[in-house]
Amino acid sequence: MVETLALRIAEALKRVESEKTASIEVMKFALEAILNTLITLALIVIVGIVTGSLGSTMLGFAAFAFLRFFAGGLHLNSAVHCSLLSAILISAAPHFHLVNNWIIMVGSVSLALILLLAPANIEGHARIPQKYFFILKLISAAIVCSNFFFLNSTLSIVFAIQAVTLLPFIKEVRL
Repeated sequence: MVETLALRIAEALKRVESEKTASIEVMKFALEAILNTLITLALIVIVGIVTGSLGSTMLGFAAFAFLRFFAGGLHLNSAVHCSLLSAILISAAPHFHLVNNWIIMVGSVSLALILLLAPANIEGHARIPQKYFFILKLISAAIVCSNFFFLNSTLSIVFAIQAVTLLPFIKEVRL
């Protein structure tokens, strides 16, 4: 569905400005990423409004996306599956409240996974040279460590979800 829509938009853009646009394949790839993010965001906003937790849900989305940018992680075989699973997990996070001791424990496990495995699964998905991977790991670790200051339950949960996506035995999931 997302792939077809992205292709149609890319083809339309190419027809309008064939000289000033990238190839259809390049535009389709970029549009898929944009549409996937917009669908996920729309679902999360709807759930956040319905459950009365829009602020926490948006915080979870922003934190998850920010950490994922630097840490990498699991890729699903379908943009729709990715949007749905991300929306479900991120929207659920604000509804689980951890006490400070659990936030620290979950954060410590997340930090250990980040230090051991990040960045993961970014080859072929990002154009970042491997020589910068250690910097990505340090930035990812700093992001997770920030919650030792905030002690926010939602952040702890979304960081843990993101850290689990780094595990090597789940490089790609086919749903």
